[in-house]
Amino acid sequence: MPHKQNSTWVVVADNCQAKIYRLVKFPKIEEISHLEHPESRLHNQDLVSSKPGRGFQSRGSGRYSYQSEVEPKELEAIKFATDVAHFLEQAEKKGDFHRLYILAEPSFLGVLRQHLSQQIKKTIVGELAIELVTCDVAAIEKHLAQL
Repeated sequence: MPHKQNSTWVVVADNCQAKIYRLVKFPKIEEISHLEHPESRLHNQDLVSSKPGRGFQSRGSGRYSYQSEVEPKELEAIKFATDVAHFLEQAEKKGDFHRLYILAEPSFLGVLRQHLSQQIKKTIVGELAIELVTCDVAAIEKHLAQL
């Protein structure tokens, strides 16, 4: 196992799961961790406990419903991105990696970027907006080699 000083991690993620790999010899990788967020697989209606509240207009007889600014499914993606970012911050502080590649589903990559600390952003040496989390290691290595 290489010295931690030269350790590079590869994160392959979507809004439901993140697989963490250690780069063995570019582009060869081995999985070292797997994070899951099953709530992201649920439908919006399954994530909401009740219907939106109702309001009345001060004049007239019109009614309207309150809508949240963020859809429940989006909120779950934000929660998971926060969890992944926290995991990476803790690992980086321990010296588990010093360089990072992120290969993530496009919309999740955007959410994840918003939650990464400046320190973690400094470790990123490559990114790819692509859905690979269900692919085998050979497919991930093929895309990694193109970075």
